[in-house]
Amino acid sequence: MNNIIQPHSMFSFMIKIILPLLSVVATFNEAFANEATLYECPTSKCVYQTLKIIKPGDTLMLEGGKVYEINKSFKLEASGSKDNRITFSSKDKSSQHRHAIISTVGGKKEENLTAIKVTGSFWDLSRLEISGKRIPLKTNYWDVNGFRIGLYLDGAAENNIEDIHIHHTHNAAVAIRKESHHNSFRRMNIHHIGEWLNKDYNAHEGEGFYIGSSKGMDMAGNKARVHDILIEDSIIGPGVLGQYVDIKYGASAVTVRQNTFNAWEIPYNEEIIKLAGFANHIVNNNFIGSHQRLKQYIYLVNKKTKNPVRVDYRGLKNIPAPSGRDNTIANNTFYTDNQHVVAIKNELKAADRSTTVNEGNIIAPLNSLDESTLD
Repeated sequence: MNNIIQPHSMFSFMIKIILPLLSVVATFNEAFANEATLYECPTSKCVYQTLKIIKPGDTLMLEGGKVYEINKSFKLEASGSKDNRITFSSKDKSSQHRHAIISTVGGKKEENLTAIKVTGSFWDLSRLEISGKRIPLKTNYWDVNGFRIGLYLDGAAENNIEDIHIHHTHNAAVAIRKESHHNSFRRMNIHHIGEWLNKDYNAHEGEGFYIGSSKGMDMAGNKARVHDILIEDSIIGPGVLGQYVDIKYGASAVTVRQNTFNAWEIPYNEEIIKLAGFANHIVNNNFIGSHQRLKQYIYLVNKKTKNPVRVDYRGLKNIPAPSGRDNTIANNTFYTDNQHVVAIKNELKAADRSTTVNEGNIIAPLNSLDESTLD
């Protein structure tokens, strides 16, 4: 009788065995679910499918040197985390260090197509080429076949974007809008952006970086607030028709540093950088060359809107974005032999102009440029 397990004792005995087993199974399932997956995609269809299921820690790898034709955007909607970022990149199996190329189907012009749209956060993007083609027209004008926008960040945060080559979009190469913040861009290569169809055509929208919005609050929502953006160690130009960097009035804490701006080809707009935002930094950049249409390298201006975006700034709550205030422009070098181009044109109202830090900027002869220092 002493060797027989009573019913209540049997139940306790089984619980003691089953609970640890359930714990082991749960731990295994959790580890399996969190296991990082490498997806190697040889086709655009594979990329679309993978973007629907990708999770924190995963990697989506394209084939370097291969062309991925698309007629709808690659949408990066998932979000990683600080410790489990998502990677979207390419690797060249032939060791030629080529990037994967993203283009429109048949290389045709897509009026409203963005190549890559990012609404997620904690992504690492690298080693991709977003490609189009210039189509010559009469009397030295041209159309562009390809995407409208190369890379669009829409409410995206904490993304690292590196070694991306964008050329021949007919609108902006990179657009950053709608509360996007803490995104970094390094070693970007952006050139030949925008179309110029005829002498009466308004070609101002071919920007390198379009940051924020010229509009305020409206029925479409707020797209103007953007902050904490880094553009670093990049080569922008030649052939960018709009501003190479256009910092709109609701954009703040944008740092543009250690970049090379190649400015010798014809622009449509009259400046390389337009700065209407607040508390931004343009430092340690090289501006190379000029064109007769270029009037100034950096242009500071106030922007007002009927219903302005509102921000919290320096202890003040819900105030209209202080367009033009507290910007720093320092230690930039402007290489030019054009005596008519102005390095920095400051058209801010007097109260805002006094808040601008302008120091250590140099105008140097074009032939004094040591290209080895630009590497």
